[in-house]
Amino acid sequence: MESSPAPRSTTALVVRVDARQCEVLLDGEMRAALLRGRLFEERGTDKSPVAVGDQVTISYENDDIAIDAVQERRNTFARRVAGEDYDLRQVLATNVDQVVVVNSVGVPPFSSIVADRILTTCSFAGIPAVVVLNKIDKSKPRKLERISESYRSAEVQVLQTSAITGDGMDDLLEVLRDKTSVLYGLSGVGKSTLMNYIDPELKLETRETSNSLMSGRHTTTHSRWFPLAIGGAVIDTPGVRKFRPFGIPPHELRLHFAEMRELGGECRFPACLHRDEPDCAVIAAHENGGVAKSRYRSYLELLEELESVYGGTGRNEIKDGPDHKARR
Repeated sequence: MESSPAPRSTTALVVRVDARQCEVLLDGEMRAALLRGRLFEERGTDKSPVAVGDQVTISYENDDIAIDAVQERRNTFARRVAGEDYDLRQVLATNVDQVVVVNSVGVPPFSSIVADRILTTCSFAGIPAVVVLNKIDKSKPRKLERISESYRSAEVQVLQTSAITGDGMDDLLEVLRDKTSVLYGLSGVGKSTLMNYIDPELKLETRETSNSLMSGRHTTTHSRWFPLAIGGAVIDTPGVRKFRPFGIPPHELRLHFAEMRELGGECRFPACLHRDEPDCAVIAAHENGGVAKSRYRSYLELLEELESVYGGTGRNEIKDGPDHKARR
């Protein structure tokens, strides 16, 4: 009696994750793959052991594919899980070249607190970030420029786009070309519409935002990797209502706000938290208009939250609820 051949082993790219099953790109085809139980035993503080963008070792025999191990990650874009599992990390994407933070300046309204939290997470992870202000056809020019300048002064690249008029889309195409990018932002900011404009072959589902609630409706239900005709790929992510950074030590937060990092060298105390310390250059700049009020407000709110989770002088409580209620 002949013995059956041993399962073959190779590497593959994770392009979609859903519960205990995911899809991988193998020999140019999307294939369903199961996760070995030991991956969950070794996941540590991660909610799931595998994320979109992971290079994984798989074994396969006929049509049965299983993920055996996750290879070392170049970087990780993640957030803290909300609710009772606030000590867990939800990995949103790995091995990316940049995060494109998509915001709406129409409906839903622009939320500085969401943008600032995502940018802080990118800085902590060492991932370049770009801010996209979408739906500019619905925005007042003066407000649009004020928002843009608050991020340019923080050393962040800002794009102004509209998939309706086509404004700024060529700039977005060049930013995405030949790179692996994550598109991330609140529900309803127009991520799927932008992607359909960039690559009409994707034909992603879109839905109208709710004017009565001034918020978006979820269209994308899970993260997924898409190759782009212009080169590179985009990881489309579900819209969020809140974003909680994971693992940032409270005393390091000031280093992830670029405008505060530079000013911090002029403070009296080297470890100044820029909250209520005397002779604080950041507080002085904020009072004189040198630091955007929205950015400083985001910093103080996030500092208190991180202290409540990881220790410090902040209030010992976990705040919940949608971030987008804190708007400019």
